[in-house]
Amino acid sequence: MAFLNRMSRCLESASSIPTDVKFIFRGEEGAIMKEVAAHKMILGIASDVFERQFYGCLGEPKDEIEIKDAKVEVFTVMVQYIYHKKLDWMDYDLGFLSSLYYLAEKFIIEELREEIIASIPKHEVSEENVLDVAILAEDNLHHQPLSDALYEAAASFLQHKFDGKLENVYNFCSEIEASEANGLVLLKMLAKMKILPNPKCENCKQTPCLNGQVLTRENFVPGATVVEYHERSKLVQFDIDFFDGSGVQRELFGRKMFGQTYETIGYYTSNSTFKCF
Repeated sequence: MAFLNRMSRCLESASSIPTDVKFIFRGEEGAIMKEVAAHKMILGIASDVFERQFYGCLGEPKDEIEIKDAKVEVFTVMVQYIYHKKLDWMDYDLGFLSSLYYLAEKFIIEELREEIIASIPKHEVSEENVLDVAILAEDNLHHQPLSDALYEAAASFLQHKFDGKLENVYNFCSEIEASEANGLVLLKMLAKMKILPNPKCENCKQTPCLNGQVLTRENFVPGATVVEYHERSKLVQFDIDFFDGSGVQRELFGRKMFGQTYETIGYYTSNSTFKCF
């Protein structure tokens, strides 16, 4: 650990260990706009590609190497990862991580590839960006693990949004732009949804969700939220901690919600149903 901490400081200006290679990035007119300095030995230890490039029989004696296929911001993060800088993948959007994955693939940095893939499900997918995520997956078909992870993240969002209801599918399709790209990725997401595991409901703890279904002894879940119409035909929502009953009459012990006030539930004769969303 001490070694890794020291290595992470090697790129700091205060470090007494001089760098011996620079990666340069040119602007539109060919002038050097930015550069990234590093140590050949550290890069060579982290990547077989760098090792062959610097120390192999075809090694480059140059101290400056031009990078044409990556943005300097993305390349810098890859170098920081090699030097064990602390990085939070949630600070980067999926487009940036896809570009970073390309570099990890190019330089065969397996751990970086794995961390990027593992971070994708943690990123937020919303109704606003779900098609963008799917199109990004389609654009990275040549990086199959990355494409699969992106498609799965997008499909998982739609699976939750559609909730098994065909009407929700119709509504979503009617609101998106009718284009060849959108149609292609939507079909692929629907196909992906077929093989995704159904998410377990956080309230009833069941797959599929029991929302709206009648509470029974068999499906009772401690702590789940249910609703019931009591004798005045008013909808009452409460959490159930214990259930016992049969036939029409059910004994419910829990907390009935009246604004901020809670009281014990006694006997009710109407049906109780799960309230999951």
